[in-house]
Amino acid sequence: MAFLHWLRVTVRAGFTPALTLLSFLHILAVGTIAQAEQKAELRVCLLEDNLPLSSRKENSGFDLDTGKAVAEALQRTFLPVWVPNSTQIQEIEESDFPLRRLSKNECDAIFSMPGADALRDAPKAALGAPYYGAAFEFVSREGTGPADLTALQDSSVAVQAQTIASFILSARKITMQTVFSVDAALTSVAKGEAPVAFVWGPIAGWQLRSHPDMKLAFTTGYEPPVAARWNEHVATRQSDTELRTAIDAALGRLAADGTLKTLAERYGMIFRAPFATTYSAVELQKLKQ
Repeated sequence: MAFLHWLRVTVRAGFTPALTLLSFLHILAVGTIAQAEQKAELRVCLLEDNLPLSSRKENSGFDLDTGKAVAEALQRTFLPVWVPNSTQIQEIEESDFPLRRLSKNECDAIFSMPGADALRDAPKAALGAPYYGAAFEFVSREGTGPADLTALQDSSVAVQAQTIASFILSARKITMQTVFSVDAALTSVAKGEAPVAFVWGPIAGWQLRSHPDMKLAFTTGYEPPVAARWNEHVATRQSDTELRTAIDAALGRLAADGTLKTLAERYGMIFRAPFATTYSAVELQKLKQ
């Protein structure tokens, strides 16, 4: 009806119907091309105060930078969706992943999701392929401490209380100096109160980068046991199969060309390729044998 009204008006103004139709089709085509040229967005949910993964104040973090790199690879406009979070959560067993925001279509993706257990309360979410591994790591003075659990038998190990790291040490009957944060565990080693700390790697790496005066480093030659390691994925909505596949492909390319490793090292993180096997309650029980 709007088109017919516009046609009558233009004919009265002296334009021929054929010319009028061509003009209308031209306008329609231009509008369609302009709409197609507008980039789709990649909306990524990020916790506001969660370094080394994300910081709204610093406008930085591994997840933030990785999200930008993926958006660029997909030729999408990157849009961060910032979510307030608790700074008291420091371990893999706890989280405030913004899965509800994802389910409500307030964002398209959440990076650094540690496996299927993280989605227990999010039936509308699905994980992509793993794109890096993260683990509890050993930290010692200049990286020269014991490099495996067997070598720790005669050591006192600084560890955050009530974490899987502490359960692992308990299973191996290793003497623990329990503290209440990663920072406190590292401080204990820096002061000479313990020869080594057993702490969550990404947070420890960020702390080491931020406090070089501690003269601490990840222990050389350490390979995390299965019970101490996880693979990290991107979560999307189950219905977004095409986007999930595209993100996985982009992350594969970014891993292959060294981009992900460079971004991780920017924040002091050890960049590990995805592990063949990861944490389970069965693996934890094996340590008691």
